[in-house]
Amino acid sequence: MKKFAMVAGSAALMLSCVAHAADGDVIARAGKASVTQADMTSLLGSLTPDMRARLAADPARLDQLVRAKLAASAVLVEAHDKGWDKQPQVVAMIDEARRDVVVRSYLASVSTPAADYPSDADIQAAYDQNQQVFMQPHAMRIAQIFIATPAGADPATLDKARKHAADLARQARASGADFAALAKAKSDDKPSAANGGDMGFLPDGMLMPEIRKATDGMKTGDVAGPIQTSAGFHVIKLTDTRAQSVRPLATVKEQIRAQLRQQREQQNASAYMAKLASPSGSPIDEDALKKALAAVH
Repeated sequence: MKKFAMVAGSAALMLSCVAHAADGDVIARAGKASVTQADMTSLLGSLTPDMRARLAADPARLDQLVRAKLAASAVLVEAHDKGWDKQPQVVAMIDEARRDVVVRSYLASVSTPAADYPSDADIQAAYDQNQQVFMQPHAMRIAQIFIATPAGADPATLDKARKHAADLARQARASGADFAALAKAKSDDKPSAANGGDMGFLPDGMLMPEIRKATDGMKTGDVAGPIQTSAGFHVIKLTDTRAQSVRPLATVKEQIRAQLRQQREQQNASAYMAKLASPSGSPIDEDALKKALAAVH
């Protein structure tokens, strides 16, 4: 998902990378602890696409995620330095976690649904019964020319950037203007500039408030700006709109298939465990259980 608000947050992360250029792909560092691009790629890859899109549109939350990861890494380094992982109670918890991993991975191996599940009919039924889940919101396709301003910029710097953005806005509104060419040549947001400023379709809720307000009343082809945000000044062009609608089955079929298989796997696992420890085949010694409970009081 391309973004407006990533500029400021991405810049902060990029500064950290530059500061530790000798360390390769380090994003942030605190003492001996660090967070690398590989760390964040792994972490972000574990999130849902919607969660990643929300983070992409909120640089402050993305920065918080990096700092939380860095803090956890720093705690781990400190704990290792003090031999905390060698304490008996910690070793016991590690062993318990290892056993849990073995149980869960083996259970997954015996609970996998049949290869032909779900059928096309199963998928169609799930789609028909969950139309609201597959609703895509109203969205606008926007192109931008972005002029960045540094955090805490003085009034003179802001005024210079504003005038530059205003001049670009006038050029973009001129008869026969080539917005894409202007964006490629002048925009500070290099990822979108490479695409002629195109940001793709952005749901209303993903737009920064200042950008969303500016789009009110715009028609396809209209140019607005300069619009000031915390990251800089934006000149935007509305190139298309998409009404709220249910996503076509073809675009969500694999998502439904994965969800149905996950549900079936959970059902299979529950049935497998219930069979192994059924009340009829595995009676419980209630007296012994009471003694175990009393031992911890």
